[in-house]
Amino acid sequence: MIKNKTTQDNSYFPTNSSSITVMIESHSQSSTNDDMKATTTGQIDVSSKKLLKHPVQFTAEDLRTYLEPIIHKMIASENSLFFRQPVNPVAFNIPDYPTIIKHPMDISTMHTKLLRGEYKNPLQFCDDAWLMFNNAWLYNNRALRVYKMCTELAKLFVESINPVVQELGYCCCRQYAYLPKMMLCYGKQPCCEIPPYGYYYYYSNPEPSRFNLSSGEYTFCANCFHSIKSESILVGDDRTQTLVEIPKTLFLPAKNDIQEPEIMIDCIVCTRRWHQVCALHLDQIWPEGFICNTCIREYNIKRKENRYIAQKLTVTDLSSRLEERVNKFLLDKDCHESHVTIRVLSSSDKICEIKPQLKKYYPNQVADNGYPYRTKAIFAFQEIEGVDVVFFGMYVQEYDERCPAPNTRRVYISYLDTVYFFRPKLYRQDVYHEILIGYLDYAKQHGYMYAHIWACPATEGVDYIFRCRPPEQLLPKLKRLQDWCRKMLDKAIIDRVVIDYKDIMKDCLDNQVQTVLEIPYLDNEFWPITIEESIDKLDQEDRRKQEVETAQATEDEDFDDFIEPEDPTEISGKRKSANTYGKKNFKKTANQRELAKNQMSNCTDLLSIIFSTMAKYKEAFFVIRLHNQITSYPTVNDTDPLIQCELMDTQAAFLNFAREKNYEFSSLRSAKFSTMALLYELHITTTEKFTYNYNRCQQQCDIYYYCTVCEDFDLCEKSCNIEPKHEHNMECSVSSTPDMKQNDEQNLLNRNDKSLVSTQLQRKQSMQRCIEALLHALNCCTINCVNRSCLHYKPIIQHTKDCKEKNRQCNICKQVIFLCRYHAKSCMDQNCQVPCCADLKSEIEKQRTTCLQADRRYMEAMMMSQEKNIMQTQTQDK
Repeated sequence: MIKNKTTQDNSYFPTNSSSITVMIESHSQSSTNDDMKATTTGQIDVSSKKLLKHPVQFTAEDLRTYLEPIIHKMIASENSLFFRQPVNPVAFNIPDYPTIIKHPMDISTMHTKLLRGEYKNPLQFCDDAWLMFNNAWLYNNRALRVYKMCTELAKLFVESINPVVQELGYCCCRQYAYLPKMMLCYGKQPCCEIPPYGYYYYYSNPEPSRFNLSSGEYTFCANCFHSIKSESILVGDDRTQTLVEIPKTLFLPAKNDIQEPEIMIDCIVCTRRWHQVCALHLDQIWPEGFICNTCIREYNIKRKENRYIAQKLTVTDLSSRLEERVNKFLLDKDCHESHVTIRVLSSSDKICEIKPQLKKYYPNQVADNGYPYRTKAIFAFQEIEGVDVVFFGMYVQEYDERCPAPNTRRVYISYLDTVYFFRPKLYRQDVYHEILIGYLDYAKQHGYMYAHIWACPATEGVDYIFRCRPPEQLLPKLKRLQDWCRKMLDKAIIDRVVIDYKDIMKDCLDNQVQTVLEIPYLDNEFWPITIEESIDKLDQEDRRKQEVETAQATEDEDFDDFIEPEDPTEISGKRKSANTYGKKNFKKTANQRELAKNQMSNCTDLLSIIFSTMAKYKEAFFVIRLHNQITSYPTVNDTDPLIQCELMDTQAAFLNFAREKNYEFSSLRSAKFSTMALLYELHITTTEKFTYNYNRCQQQCDIYYYCTVCEDFDLCEKSCNIEPKHEHNMECSVSSTPDMKQNDEQNLLNRNDKSLVSTQLQRKQSMQRCIEALLHALNCCTINCVNRSCLHYKPIIQHTKDCKEKNRQCNICKQVIFLCRYHAKSCMDQNCQVPCCADLKSEIEKQRTTCLQADRRYMEAMMMSQEKNIMQTQTQDK
């Protein structure tokens, strides 16, 4: 397997391709010469018909000149001792070698093929070298000398040949592969996962239609599998439902080491093969195809610029404030080339639902409708080597004055994750602090009183926001992370953003908390889960006491029946007395249970359990005061629009997206590509449409025309028909439908409404009108329908049927899909006529289930990590 996939390569551009002797194969020599002459006068557009293919061919002499020194260098290395000649299974006494290694390779064989001219390009030579290395890694154990020598020889090979292949016009010599994906373990711990290269057992489900057993495969990590002592395992999608008993013998062992090789793409001009990640190419952005840097330079080709950049994302008041603060800090430090772009990628209203045990424990005392809040996804980007790279991500929850106590006017930083690519490195931590302080300042100015931070360090191998952090990035321990938070808050106090801060235990004692209902109940936080578990423990203890007391009362009655009195004449009297005493004792026990239940309803037992847990974990929970109690704080007035983006709506949704697409942040190379792909997805999926200022009138309108040739050239309908007309073909598009635009305006009017429910209802009604208009247009057969919306939607429906573009690239198709998807979220009709409703409902339900499972695993992993860190700290103190 490839072990060097995380090594960073800062540049993949060829250095001196003009010195290479290559044979250019063209369709006709004359046309090639004409094209070459044309390049001297001006640039050739990518979509131009003048751009012909010039497949590159290397002569055997060229390849020998460049590659034979690599052969000699490897042979000269002492680490090549076992790789110079073909492996002899008899001499080495390894009879199973031919069975395991199907395609053997060695240096002498590579040299022979090079001398015979069997290699047509340098990548074929590299493929044979990696075949030799992979064979050694596959057959030999890590601890063996051969394995270690192979690793060192591979390093020498990369260092030697990488500059050569780059000079020949290729990106690199490596065989990159994606990291094996994290797998879910269905064991006892819901948070348990099977890490890359971990061992596990799997069961192939022959009947996916069975109740609570809908997956095709169920996997258990080795620890969970062996911890089950019985001969069978209980398996199911939901552990709260009835589980299915599966014999252990039906589970097969396996290793999570399946690596998918990175995608390779060919240059449309010279056919040189590049890694897609190295090339930073997406077909969705450049549908005409990939052109390598050698061809761009040699044939003077003009490459289309990437329009999907961070700066073109929707700007909000919050993002502009944070961006201004961070860039001002960098300018003060003379970092003039380190501009940071900050954007709110998602902003949506949610409800923190109260968990069932707490509702049952406090009937008619908790908020029936939960705690409404607004969640925002805040991400920071920096342009590195001309490409946007995301380096900071944060999810926050905002509970305004409309939210019931105890969550009123509180903000909670629920997720925070970074990757260490920000430059300069010296100010990396300071920039993180500036973003956090800037957000606290924003919350303070908008009337929030308290902020909450849970300082729990990341767990090795667990992804929070960014998938596959760099292996070289050190994870902070518990104490270091807490000190980091204190340093940030101390700076915020100096900046007069924060009044003070304390741990959650001190905050509860200072506020004289009497019940758990007075403790802030934040979504996906530690304490709601802890309260549920504590109530479960109390209920179990209460049931156990009842069983003991009932058994004790029965024993007392049985004991009285067998007492032999001294005087037989007293039998009836004593037996009557004993029965009377037993009844009184049983009544007394029942009264005590009732009294204990009443005491528990006053929360003495529950609160004491919570306080004991708080005392244990208090250092990790910061309660930050933003306003003095005596001052009159402003009304929360969030003027930023809602940004509906399912991709960034939750941390789990973004993480699942990255896992499905194999987007990694393990190196700067992969972070560049993953960020580019993320930005493209954000631009095409966000409900906040692009705002176009058209090239002639500089105005905005609903219907516009875009040039199919020119870069970023748009005209309104009026300007498009004015003479002289634009020289190229112009195609019509729609920026937004009237109904959706009306919906956006309605959101703007209602943004400051006092009733959150009213705002959501109006938005729902507006979207419902769009769906009804779409349904009417689908079924309407009247040519001159008097319905105004019908006249608008019929051409749109016809367009979606005739559109030759991919739906996700067409603005009109995207709007129809958005409407249908919004409808499918709440549709209960199994025979719904809305296009693709059934498929969309199935997809949405699958995403919801995946996100809920991910949230649960994440929270329990955090709790286990918290417990582990506390134990380590206590051990160090001793």
